[in-house]
Amino acid sequence: MTFGPGHPVHFDIQVPNQARQVSADEASFTLQAPDGQIPGTSFAQGKLKVAAGTLIGPVQQGA
Repeated sequence: MTFGPGHPVHFDIQVPNQARQVSADEASFTLQAPDGQIPGTSFAQGKLKVAAGTLIGPVQQGA
């Protein structure tokens, strides 16, 4: 998959239920590919909660 400006993607934010969760308006993360990190920082915005052990993925092409 090729990402870049104008190439939306869909992904899940998986937050552990047993961890101490904190409310957030934004999360930033670096996506991983089989060969290493995908350059650049990605952002998720909206009403969400995060905690230690939060996972991002899987990533799928957007519509």
